[in-house]
Amino acid sequence: MFYLSKLLGDTVRDVEGKIAGTLQDVVVSTRQKYPRVTTLVLKRGNRRLAAPWDTVASLEESGVLLRVAAGSLADHTPQAHELYLSGQVLDRQIVDTDGRKMIRVNDIQLTRSGASLRVVAVDVSSGAIMRRIGLARVATRLSKNPKPRLIDWSAVDLQASDSEAVRLSVPRRDLSLLHPADIAEIAHELTPEERAAVFEALEDEVAADTLEEMHPAYQASLLSELPDEKAADLLEDVSPDDAADLLADLPKRRASRLLALMDREKAAEIRELLTYPENSAGGIMTTAFAVVPPEVTAAEAIELLRDQEPEVETVYYVYVTDKRERLLGVISLRDLLTVPGNRRVRDFMTAEPISVNLAAGEEEVTQTIAKYNLLALPVVDPAGVVHGIVTIDDAIDLVLPLAWKKRLPRIFR
Repeated sequence: MFYLSKLLGDTVRDVEGKIAGTLQDVVVSTRQKYPRVTTLVLKRGNRRLAAPWDTVASLEESGVLLRVAAGSLADHTPQAHELYLSGQVLDRQIVDTDGRKMIRVNDIQLTRSGASLRVVAVDVSSGAIMRRIGLARVATRLSKNPKPRLIDWSAVDLQASDSEAVRLSVPRRDLSLLHPADIAEIAHELTPEERAAVFEALEDEVAADTLEEMHPAYQASLLSELPDEKAADLLEDVSPDDAADLLADLPKRRASRLLALMDREKAAEIRELLTYPENSAGGIMTTAFAVVPPEVTAAEAIELLRDQEPEVETVYYVYVTDKRERLLGVISLRDLLTVPGNRRVRDFMTAEPISVNLAAGEEEVTQTIAKYNLLALPVVDPAGVVHGIVTIDDAIDLVLPLAWKKRLPRIFR
């Protein structure tokens, strides 16, 4: 077994015993599951020379011996499907799916396989850093667990992003299996460029859920780093109220460009929300809510709800409206599922449900939700037309600091 850090800087001698240079990097082919070393990159003065693996007679931590003369080595030229272990992997970030956090590649483990030398794992332990600066023995004495913390190379996805600054330890399809809150915490630890690279790798729906889980201070910064098309697609999958809040934090020109790229109906909803004062019920509400007419049966209402479900914020309440979209009543999901399927909605709905006006302030909204133990509160205009709902998670945002909000079960977020 070798560690890359123990090889870098080694003196390389040619077949005549003359110094050919110092080992600057190790190049591997990415065509194999465990990449095979193809070339050693030597530094000699201002030149970077390539020593193909078949010219290497001996490679040890004490030094490297070539089977050719130094004068026969040519300048190194990068090739397709090759990776520089020091330049592109060492000290880069990967995602630890077990610990659900960002960790850094502190060293790389290689092993002999017949005549080949292959990469088998990355070492993410703090002891690897001590090893690199020549304090491995000190680390062994001080640490209760001096063993390397190795991640198998097969778990490293080198194509996870176009950014050399971030290397994800799982393919993007597996990264999407992490909880959005975990991905958000990982993203918080990255640079803006790395953060954008991670979001480029995520499925649209997962990316949107992750964005909603992120701290507000990072959300606008992320959108600023993404291309317009990607940012617009992301906003389309975010709830309208959150999308409006995000656009309000962007420069007006950028916000206008993103709205122009979005689905016309979704953009219209967001534009409406942007017209209301930020701290009013209209500014807090979401326009994604479930509605049914009063004359349909419970069975028909369930079918309508199934059609609407992908676009609505919550299905705990279904609002009953007339042809002019005036609020007539509300039914709970429990009532809808337990009443006979042939019963008309108007016969079991709760008439004249609690609501607030578009201009209602934050205090009135939160007090109303708390007083009546509501999961969502409809917002109406003076004519009784329902324009949106304020969900309990929106109300929690108004009264609780983010750190406390994160401790709540997801149902309240």
